[in-house]
Amino acid sequence: MPRTIRCVIIFSMLVLGLSGALWASSTVTVAVGGDVPFMKERTPKGELSGYEIDIIRAVAEEAGFTVRIVEAPWKSIYDGLNAGKYDAVIAQANITPGRKDRFEMSEPYFSAAQLLVVPAARANEPPSGRNIGVFRLSKAADSLRRSGSNLTYYTVQETEQAFKDLKKGSIDGILCDSPVAIAHVREKSSRLSISSACPFDPQETQEEYGIVCRKGNTELMGLINKGLRAVKSKNLDSAIAMKWFKGTIIAADAKDASGGLFASEIFTGAQNSPVPPKK
Repeated sequence: MPRTIRCVIIFSMLVLGLSGALWASSTVTVAVGGDVPFMKERTPKGELSGYEIDIIRAVAEEAGFTVRIVEAPWKSIYDGLNAGKYDAVIAQANITPGRKDRFEMSEPYFSAAQLLVVPAARANEPPSGRNIGVFRLSKAADSLRRSGSNLTYYTVQETEQAFKDLKKGSIDGILCDSPVAIAHVREKSSRLSISSACPFDPQETQEEYGIVCRKGNTELMGLINKGLRAVKSKNLDSAIAMKWFKGTIIAADAKDASGGLFASEIFTGAQNSPVPPKK
């Protein structure tokens, strides 16, 4: 091999190694999205907490970098990532071919599924012919549509409004992420329940979620995956899942963080207004 080519190869290897070493010894700024019960929330003292907060801190510790967590609005969280305001995002981002084309995505850190929340008195009634609030197109939403349900789209920012509409009868149910579903069902005097008459099996709606970096930032993504693999090999993810989901209606599935019935919605933009209240 010519000496010039050997020098180029050696220099490239040194640059790549140095890049990884620099990330390992620096502070990585990670953005988190809107408040999602159990996943990302605040303590009474205003401190960030939740499953994703614990996961990214565990990943950082295992990978050997310092993590700085910041909050970002759902609407602009990925614009901020591309603009360099932070280095990574952990915000219930489902791993899809389209997203992998635009960003670097980690190996899965969470497996999710969708649940249908309805008034407790209608928990056993099929949703066919009823108005169901959804936050995005999905396999479960399409199953509801094909079964005869009328879909009313909300943005993630309108989650609380959707539940207000459900309680006052403007809609008949809400298809949403399991942490959100559980949080509202467990509220005192909520009079809400998880539907037992869905036209889909929640296990079949599972999606995997990953940590996101800017496209081309393979050095940082490699470091994140290294930490994530260590977290999984030590079963730290299972311990974190039990910390946050133990005692819920799906605690049996939460014993394995990769097999729980959890899901979350990604911001898709306004699509149509809620249906008017029933008279």
